[in-house]
Amino acid sequence: MIVPNLGNKIPITGSIKTIMSSQKTTMGINKVISFEEATKEKGQTEPLFSQGLYHWVMFIISLYTRVRENLKMDFESFAILQVVVSHSLYQINKTGAKTFTELEDQMTKFAQNKKMKNNKLTFASISDVLQLPRETVRRKVLGLSKNNILLGNTENGIKLGPAYKTIYKEFVTETTLDLGTLMKKFKKSGALEHLLEIDIK
Repeated sequence: MIVPNLGNKIPITGSIKTIMSSQKTTMGINKVISFEEATKEKGQTEPLFSQGLYHWVMFIISLYTRVRENLKMDFESFAILQVVVSHSLYQINKTGAKTFTELEDQMTKFAQNKKMKNNKLTFASISDVLQLPRETVRRKVLGLSKNNILLGNTENGIKLGPAYKTIYKEFVTETTLDLGTLMKKFKKSGALEHLLEIDIK
């Protein structure tokens, strides 16, 4: 879903590397943070974890299943779509935060905005962000373009297509509701409060 991608700032322009690509996804041993240590640093008792993890895993399984069954899309294509969505959101948010309805109206109109061509999203940009081969990205983007989910050319870059409006209205709505249910379960178990208090630097 798009919403899980919200908040990520990835201004992508041609040959300029993105924030995400400049911070490589490799995880070294010094980057692994113990959840137990993080809670102790805040003087907290380590919360019960198994139920929260179960609810999270079920959320991920549901998301994966809906991507395959409802969107008829493989997960790499879905990840590529989220990069394009996140790029669009970054540009839209420059004019201020939007409501769900306002965003629905602006997401596909963004693709028609000729003024945005200097901030175009390329195969290379997406490849850098997701650490996928450029040819894989090109092939997946072309597949999404056939269904009008994405639009792309050399001059204007890769943008959301008109079919994305349906995805936003249906898939994003359902995912947002699922996320809300997950947060309620986290809150009920006490996990949400602990997660919000943890400050990992």
